[in-house]
Amino acid sequence: MSKLIDKEKDGIGLPMKWAYRPLGSIAAITMGNSPSGESYNDDGIGVPLVNGPVEFSEGAFGLTRKVKFTTSPTKMCNAGDFLICVRGSTTGRTNIASFDACIGRGVASIRANFWQPYLNHFIRTLEKRIHASGKGSTFPSISQQQLADLSIPLPCPDDTERSMSEQKRIADILDKADAIRRKRQRAIGELENYIPSLFIEMFGDPDVNPKQWEVVPISYFVQRLEGGKNFKTDDKPSAETRYMILKVSAVTWGEYKAHECKPVPPAFEPPRSYFVQPGDLLMSRANTRELIGAAVYVDETPDNIILPDKIWRFVWKQPNKVEPLFVHSLLRHPYIQGEIGRRSSGTSGSMKNIAKPKVFSIPVPLPPLSAQQGFAAQVRRIRKTQKRALLLQNESDTLFSSLVQRAFKGVI
Repeated sequence: MSKLIDKEKDGIGLPMKWAYRPLGSIAAITMGNSPSGESYNDDGIGVPLVNGPVEFSEGAFGLTRKVKFTTSPTKMCNAGDFLICVRGSTTGRTNIASFDACIGRGVASIRANFWQPYLNHFIRTLEKRIHASGKGSTFPSISQQQLADLSIPLPCPDDTERSMSEQKRIADILDKADAIRRKRQRAIGELENYIPSLFIEMFGDPDVNPKQWEVVPISYFVQRLEGGKNFKTDDKPSAETRYMILKVSAVTWGEYKAHECKPVPPAFEPPRSYFVQPGDLLMSRANTRELIGAAVYVDETPDNIILPDKIWRFVWKQPNKVEPLFVHSLLRHPYIQGEIGRRSSGTSGSMKNIAKPKVFSIPVPLPPLSAQQGFAAQVRRIRKTQKRALLLQNESDTLFSSLVQRAFKGVI
């Protein structure tokens, strides 16, 4: 069984009186075992069930949520245990148990014999490595032995009192630094949530149209939806790579992600209509049921990014009669997203797809251009603030990563 960490290969040096210890010797590891499906219920009968990421909340140290219950619990975790996904695409993802629960086979619990927050912080640093170590290309998984073999750096492991004191000190420093990062993350999220609230305040719900705006089909202001084409891509860019093609994930969550792309072989020369431009409004025509029709507004982008066939650009009939940032928020409203979903084809278990005529025929309220422009001006100010906040967040992330590396080398 291969180990997840080879400390000699990694060249990790420790100060005097520090040493590595295998996780299995300093913590209790419990691998989950899913109870019978007939025992599941949503009525709070029995004990809470944690089967995996569905019950996880956001963040490596997020607290688990009660979603399902079971009357036939198998393996149990205790409140405060560190939980880690051990199967599937989320292998390596972590959370903290906020209550005693039954854990399914997709989860393992780790309960330290020493200072739990110290162990949590270190295992958090291994998420990507743990995921990469999972056996199986399509459905990776890690074993109890692989977890037990994790090498944990400990200060003064032969002096329990001193070791605990040092672990607490390090964990407290990391907790405070992490709290700053999370506070900034929440501020960014609040800014993002403010835009839909502003839209409703200014225009009302599109499905109700309380301000009695003129209702028109999207074709009233959209001349065409133009996309690119799927091309053979390379695994990695090379010195000869000239163009990058977007993946559908570039528009998945409403924020344009130019880094979500693949290199196109250098011999290909795309037409200019395929290139993404600042000011574009992009929408995915194919995705899962929940994400079909995701839309993003492009503030800026590298000049070598091209569209695939699954992402459309809006081309306006009269650019001076409609504000793209207004349409962006309109498309992201749950009512319009619901219309896109209802008009899409494909079975419930497959990718959904929507045809251009189906998009063109969606009825939407169209406020006066002056109102759209007033909304867009405020959105631009919010997005400018978001960019500054993201720069600070990135700076915090970099500093925190450096601090973590130093912490587990005993130099803070």
